[in-house]
Amino acid sequence: MFGLLFVWCPLFGIVVYAIYLCHQEELPVGRLGALAVMLSLYLGGLAVTKELLGDFLTYSRYFYDVPKYDLWSYIQSFGKEPVFYGYTYLSYYLFGGSWNLFVISITTLNYLLLSYAILKIGMALKASISNVVVALFFMAFFFQEFASIGNMLRQGLAQSMTVVFLVRWYVVGKRSWWLALLALGVHTSCLPVLCIGLLPILRKRLLMRDVLRLSVLLVVVAGLFLLLGRFLVHLPFVGYIFERMGNHEQLLSVDSWQTEVGLQPAMLALLFLLFLMAGLLYRNGKLEEDTGLYVFINLNLVISLMMVACEFLGMYYLQMRYFFYLYAFQNTLFLIFLHETEFLHKTSFRILASGMLVVYFFYNFSHNIFSYIPVTEAFVYPLPVYLFI
Repeated sequence: MFGLLFVWCPLFGIVVYAIYLCHQEELPVGRLGALAVMLSLYLGGLAVTKELLGDFLTYSRYFYDVPKYDLWSYIQSFGKEPVFYGYTYLSYYLFGGSWNLFVISITTLNYLLLSYAILKIGMALKASISNVVVALFFMAFFFQEFASIGNMLRQGLAQSMTVVFLVRWYVVGKRSWWLALLALGVHTSCLPVLCIGLLPILRKRLLMRDVLRLSVLLVVVAGLFLLLGRFLVHLPFVGYIFERMGNHEQLLSVDSWQTEVGLQPAMLALLFLLFLMAGLLYRNGKLEEDTGLYVFINLNLVISLMMVACEFLGMYYLQMRYFFYLYAFQNTLFLIFLHETEFLHKTSFRILASGMLVVYFFYNFSHNIFSYIPVTEAFVYPLPVYLFI
């Protein structure tokens, strides 16, 4: 019944199913997974309705150029990120040349990966059903994440793969190196985050001396990265990231669309909230260090501190690009915070928070520099409409 309701009116079906889940005492994790699938498919459909501008337009041209090449020459023509462009090539034929299906597949996979991370952390915490539902809503209806994925298909997917790789490493206990390699093959910007995420120091509560040691280590690694980058720019497929890092003019530039979709005004507020949540979790001190969950608190802190450093150093392009990684990692911090903070366990807060997230999403959906379908249509269109819109 819920599935049919979702297909007929996705948003209504999602809300009804979420309410149903929150009233259950216990249920298999597959039921929460079904909510994650609903949210991911719906957001995939909405992503299709974005006007073809910026990187989104460029990716559509790459997609429609597929018939001009064989697989190897197509991948080789870009000289970077072979996994993404290989998937683009195969998808053209798999989906019969449908751009809509390609975008739905990328966006849906992105949100499914983020949902997987939330569900695995929820299981590790033994979090309540309602807390996991609110965390899934936070992930899905945080508009800036949706906007960034819609313009940067590659980086959005690589970010989510990076989160899942680290969740599997620390929470599930699986060394899924193949996933890290896939993420690098989608967008090489994830390389520094992968390296930082594997630092053993992040597994525990950080003392001031740990923060200083970590800061020195990151500065040294960044220096070596820039110093050796000029010798590595010719490496096949991965030289691209070293070339960009060596372009000082680009590092100091600003991508205007990222500012105009609300990143810059919201940046300081988001950084403040992330620092606040992490600080309160540190003060609470109930988390056990052997669970691996401190990694996700500390990663949010480290990336946030990097963004503050970029602001002072005027490295705006680097700041903008890596700020998006906070959108992917903040979901893990939010769920841990929900679970560990007692005053957030009230039903009224959960209902209010979820409702405000949906309102926030659709307000921004209709008030940003990119055009999507009208909100009224996003509310009522059946799911199959997005395949042909």
